[in-house]
Amino acid sequence: MSALERDETVGPACQRTGPPLLFERLWAESGYRTVIADLVADRGFEFAVERAVFVAVLHRLMVSGSDRACEKWMRDYRIEGAEVLSLHHFYRAMVWLGEELPDANQAPAAPAPRYVKDLIQEELFTRRRDLFADLSAVFLDTTSLSFQGRGGEALGRRGYSKDHRPDLNQMILGVVMDQDGRPLCTEM
Repeated sequence: MSALERDETVGPACQRTGPPLLFERLWAESGYRTVIADLVADRGFEFAVERAVFVAVLHRLMVSGSDRACEKWMRDYRIEGAEVLSLHHFYRAMVWLGEELPDANQAPAAPAPRYVKDLIQEELFTRRRDLFADLSAVFLDTTSLSFQGRGGEALGRRGYSKDHRPDLNQMILGVVMDQDGRPLCTEM
């Protein structure tokens, strides 16, 4: 009782396991784990980039929020490989996803540059494509997101906000989906 009165932790910490187990399986079966691991294999990162991306995605699925909030949030979950991640790993992983590809990997006369995230999307599509894949009809779903920080120089402007935050920068996120509702690509 005296330890509780002094606000000291007693016994082992409790960690949630359900969402990480479920989404880890979906992550692996959809090919994300392999595709990201293959793309970073020769980059020489000194941390598990794929794990940082997975944890960030899981965090955004569960509660949303910043990378800073993700680092704190993950402590309450038992996520394979996450115990060694810290805030700068999330920042570096997000920078890598948004890294512009070299000129040799850019499509001629493309309206926008290609990024690492585009390589991931293309590889995932290639892996699940089959002889009967039908892309005669695709669907575009958009939403607006508000964000804080200095991202607005190249991405986002102040404007109408579904979050009722016209004081923050807004950006439009678009997702192109196939006839079965599976995402093909995203654009901001």
